[in-house]
Amino acid sequence: MSERTKRYVYTGPDDYHGFVGQVLTYLGYTRHEDGPPMADVRIDENADGAALTCSFRDEAGRERRFGPQRFTRKSELKELLLSRYREGTGAAASVWGVLTGVRPTKLVHRLFDEGVPADEAVHRLQRCYGVAPDTAAELVAVAAIQRPYVLETKKKTALYIGIPYCSSHCLYCSFPSRLIGAETASRLHDFVAAVTADLEAVTRLAAEAGLEIGSVYVGGGTPTSLPVDALAPILKAVEPLVGPGTEWTVEAGRPDTATDAKLALLRRSGVTRISINPQTMQQRLLDTLSRRHSVADIYAMFAQCRKLGFPIINMDFIAGLPGQTVADMASNMEAVCQLRPENVTIHTLALKKGAPLFRHPLRAEIPSEKTVEEMLSLTRTGLAELTYTPYYLYRQQYMAAAFANVGYALPKTIGAYNIEMMAERQTVLGVGPGSATKFVVQGKKLEKMYMPKDIGQYIRALPERIERRRYLCAAVYEGVNS
Repeated sequence: MSERTKRYVYTGPDDYHGFVGQVLTYLGYTRHEDGPPMADVRIDENADGAALTCSFRDEAGRERRFGPQRFTRKSELKELLLSRYREGTGAAASVWGVLTGVRPTKLVHRLFDEGVPADEAVHRLQRCYGVAPDTAAELVAVAAIQRPYVLETKKKTALYIGIPYCSSHCLYCSFPSRLIGAETASRLHDFVAAVTADLEAVTRLAAEAGLEIGSVYVGGGTPTSLPVDALAPILKAVEPLVGPGTEWTVEAGRPDTATDAKLALLRRSGVTRISINPQTMQQRLLDTLSRRHSVADIYAMFAQCRKLGFPIINMDFIAGLPGQTVADMASNMEAVCQLRPENVTIHTLALKKGAPLFRHPLRAEIPSEKTVEEMLSLTRTGLAELTYTPYYLYRQQYMAAAFANVGYALPKTIGAYNIEMMAERQTVLGVGPGSATKFVVQGKKLEKMYMPKDIGQYIRALPERIERRRYLCAAVYEGVNS
């Protein structure tokens, strides 16, 4: 995988800068690297409209200039930038065409809303957006599977609970989690008290507004890094929101955090879906990534989850880790064949500036894009042979390579929350630091509210955010007293 840190410069109105930056980030450029610019974008505006002038350098340093060329819409600007980039650098067209968003299936759902049949949707993706045939077919197939989950969602709601603690920082992770071992008892007590108060407020809100909590997702961080006496009251506060048909997922990710006592607590509380996230099944890679658990620990945790009777087990794997080979990914799929988890999620390594890996010498050992594609092709084929079906996918924001993160499921084990979160067709209530509440207005517009990421700021802001969430809810749903 190339480092994708080419520098660009922009000149022009501020109104266009954010959009141009998004497209160029998708193509692997940044404003913040040293060295000469590899892309130069200029937009001029006058009474007649706007025009693009740009230049791109290829890997040999040869520069090609284009424009000025007029455009009237941002979609035209995006298409111009992508086509000029390919002409200037010799880069092959992306299988995603001009689609740069995180949630490409949303476009397919809009086509379905218009009554466009599946075969025509495939053709339209190719014709109007330049999506490659196989990618277009996969997008439409995934959206078709999702369709029952995104209809009639007016009062249906998902709940996300963020637990920003981990036992150690993984090399590839940019999430601003706190180390549980460095936390004081008093601060942890304050955190638990705040999250339970947040959940109690959501319980009241759901009752007043007549909201149906269809899925609950406890993420992080690593929620199971909390000690039992901190985890138990949070789970207890969730229970009033969980009905007989509610899907309840907990990220138990790392075996070094998930003791038998914690797993038993999760199951007693009513958790129906648990995520075991080894990321890889090679000990040398686990050690390199600072995972602090063994491959044997993964197998032991999986066996205990089966013994406790969790209905659905998910396992996450990452393609593109430093030093990872295609043979390593083949070994991961052998483990999947042996263990047979109900869900498997395949992520592609996203190198983010907040991750230790970004400035680590091991960055040089990240596999090439060609190698990563071989890994992903192997997982697609292998999981299909094991009767897993892709049911949701998303891309990292403006992902440069032609990759997506894909969730697979065995028959009748689809994870509803993952679809609901990506489709953005129903309300999601957010609890805990860094969580987002999204109220869907008239099936299209989103009214959003974010909790502070920092735990201290979250605790201080919680009373005000609870009230803000309540007033947003009152603006969307009837039955909430103002």
